[in-house]
Amino acid sequence: MVQATTAAIPELAAMPGERTHRGFEPLRPIGTATARSYSHIDPRPVVPALGAEIAGIDLRRLSPEAQGELREALADRKVLVFRDQDLTPHQYADVLRIFGVPVKEDMVVDPNHPPEVGAIHTRPNEQQQINFWHMDHSFRELPTRVLSLYAKHLPPVGGDTLFASLAAAYDALSDAMKERIDGLHCYHRVTATQNTKRRYTKEEAEAMEKTPPVVHPLVPRDPGNGRRYLFVNVPIYCRSIVELQTPEGDALLRQLYRHVQRPEFHFRLTWQPNTVVVWENNHTLHYPVSDYFPYERKLWRGVIDATEADRPRL
Repeated sequence: MVQATTAAIPELAAMPGERTHRGFEPLRPIGTATARSYSHIDPRPVVPALGAEIAGIDLRRLSPEAQGELREALADRKVLVFRDQDLTPHQYADVLRIFGVPVKEDMVVDPNHPPEVGAIHTRPNEQQQINFWHMDHSFRELPTRVLSLYAKHLPPVGGDTLFASLAAAYDALSDAMKERIDGLHCYHRVTATQNTKRRYTKEEAEAMEKTPPVVHPLVPRDPGNGRRYLFVNVPIYCRSIVELQTPEGDALLRQLYRHVQRPEFHFRLTWQPNTVVVWENNHTLHYPVSDYFPYERKLWRGVIDATEADRPRL
């Protein structure tokens, strides 16, 4: 029988110029997925921090009670995954309405699609360039809370999407770090990306980059469950800490952005044809993995209109 040992973990060999490496610093407990009771849906947690797959339902045929429970599950788990959903563009628009009012898409809209259904389309031999952790629209006064994607054309392998919980990332911070960042705010500002260039003219994109930044709390409170979360984003959007316009403040913001990327806070979604994903964009970061060149990838997209209730607040 192999007996457990309490011996110290041996040091790992360091790379040249590095100190001896013992792995990442340990995290504070981030909690486990709690089993909430639902009568009309069966959410199955993906990982403890976030995510749920909901099997056995047809999104075209849901009772009002089931729709209400989906909204509750989204507030609880932040990312919902539905497999094998055979939807027309107009039926997908109806699914979006379960979670709010879909807006007219600023992405490309295919012929015969309703204006609320756009497309994120990476064409054959085109390199996807948005390969970083981010949330959409943090540079708006009312950041988008709910986003959705629907897989229509996938590469033979690759093209996964990662999601990270900003609440779990906050929970795992030390008490000293929580005290240090309590009450701080960040400047958020738009920067042109690969998709921006598809949505707007050069003049429109340049005008957007000249608009004044907006200010959001660094640690808001989730109105749905009362949990605090880190409202950080990729540096091209989340520029600096208002109260710490110093190299120290910039380093702190970079540290928090890196902290959110630890795998303990995220799960990796492997797309399948006709998979629908709905997520709370302003409580998560996501990362579209650009590993499928030169293949094609096309996802339909829907955006739910933000309301005053979605404004990040202390």
